[in-house]
Amino acid sequence: MTTEQLQKEITKFIEQTLFLLTKNVDINNFQKILQDNVSQKRESATSTVEFYDRLMLNMAYFVENKMAWETIVRDTYGKGQVPKISFLENELMAQQMRVRNNVAENMDAYTADFHKRYEELEVEDEDVIYDYAYASVDHALRVDFVTLVTSKNATILTQGNIEETLKIIDGYIAYHSDQIVNKMTLS
Repeated sequence: MTTEQLQKEITKFIEQTLFLLTKNVDINNFQKILQDNVSQKRESATSTVEFYDRLMLNMAYFVENKMAWETIVRDTYGKGQVPKISFLENELMAQQMRVRNNVAENMDAYTADFHKRYEELEVEDEDVIYDYAYASVDHALRVDFVTLVTSKNATILTQGNIEETLKIIDGYIAYHSDQIVNKMTLS
């Protein structure tokens, strides 16, 4: 099998796996959870800027988790090894704790950067809420995807070019996240 054919098989596997993960998604349940989170952050904030900061800090957490997730995939699948599910769960949990600490330690730098963006982009509630919902769904799909492929011993992901495979995974997760969030009504 050529490298191109192999990458096509990997792409097909990723596409089918994410389709299976998302075909029966309960949009209403996702929407309720996200709306509850948004409402809680809005109610506990003393200003619009503080409300935005709370959502944006969650997004920073999701973005840093994505980078950690990619490292885990590179260090396992990228090196020809399907990890054990226990290793994956422990590593994901450890990374989440590291990310949570890192975001907390860098909160002032993050919020200073956010405040510049709010002014430059003239953001409104809908913008920040959509981005928060998208990042949240993206994070959930990413964790569910790697957990599912690991539990199914998906050796196909150990083959091919891991950077190309990660781009394909990112593309399909972005597509499905967008599809899910665009079916929601959040305020």
